[in-house]
Amino acid sequence: MNNVGQLRDSVSGLLQGLDLNNVSSLYKALERAARVLVQKVSVPEASDTEAITIYNGVYDYPAPVKIFGGALIDFRPQGNSRNQLDYVYKQPIELFDRIKALLPNGFGLTFEWDKGVPIVRIASPKPTAKASLDTMNDDNGWTAAGSASGLAEDETVYYESPASLRFTLTGSSVGTLTKAINSIDIDSYENVCKGFLAIRTPSITNLTSIAVRVGSSTSAYDEVSATSGFLGAWVINDWLLVAFDFADAVSTGTPDWNAIDYVQVRITHSGTITNFRVGGLWLSLPYPCELLYQTAAIFLRSGALSKTITNDDDEIVLNDAAYLLYEYECAVTIAEQGSGGNLDGVALGYKNKLKNELYPVYEANNPSGQIREIGNYYD
Repeated sequence: MNNVGQLRDSVSGLLQGLDLNNVSSLYKALERAARVLVQKVSVPEASDTEAITIYNGVYDYPAPVKIFGGALIDFRPQGNSRNQLDYVYKQPIELFDRIKALLPNGFGLTFEWDKGVPIVRIASPKPTAKASLDTMNDDNGWTAAGSASGLAEDETVYYESPASLRFTLTGSSVGTLTKAINSIDIDSYENVCKGFLAIRTPSITNLTSIAVRVGSSTSAYDEVSATSGFLGAWVINDWLLVAFDFADAVSTGTPDWNAIDYVQVRITHSGTITNFRVGGLWLSLPYPCELLYQTAAIFLRSGALSKTITNDDDEIVLNDAAYLLYEYECAVTIAEQGSGGNLDGVALGYKNKLKNELYPVYEANNPSGQIREIGNYYD
């Protein structure tokens, strides 16, 4: 592989011996040229993978921070378990949300950004069906205690139709919701599953932590606590899932997962929270998968791909064909960045060469492997 130092020598030659030491923010220019390259063509070497474990009933997952836009190449199940019906469908956001529960096979994906943070939404019938502890849309059987009071059904604001449970947490203490559920045998979930609780809070300042107890009696249960949502920090006045990893559960007594019939939600808070809501509690088994995506992280340092350059020894993972394109894109970028107009003609000539000669040949020999959206505006 070539490194950044070798790239500098090559680009200097393309720019009539320009001393690149005099180029302002040179590394930033080279990084920008990398983004231009992967914007124009699908470069197999400029791809990376990320392990994503999916769960039944959960649709939103953190997307790789290095993904270039929503450039999805593949989403595949663990190991050698893929069959001929495991298609990957990339869909517009609205279409995905309407049909996410109707996918017949494979995986449906779409991408969203929340305050600049990438989120990949995934739907699939592949994971084992979730074990629902309670839908939490009926207050029958639930008891509020501790600092929790005023438990009521809310048919206006809910996670799943027709209602959620709404209550108030007073002062600085721990509020609990407890229920004796119909006994279920979920022995295969013990020490493996994740629990998920849907919450909506009007205050994140006063919300400290949430714990869930699952057991076979009030004296035999496993407990897991969380201090943030599944996707990150608490959010105000929006539904979010809180995940509880029962592989890290603390046991009291000897809970019998062949006969689970006791659940309790414990909310620790530092101030009063009025109209706190919960909207569903379930357990799901993990289903490991892998996301393959395109990235502008073409620089290799310490064995890891990076979108940024640290020094001239950083390697560039491109093969010869893509590297040739990149050399010319770097020359164009630097020429356009500022040379007092002296290199305008050179930049224009290289642009035409890329457009009319180099890119058509590369695209013919390296067809894109990116999965495009189906049913979008441009169709």
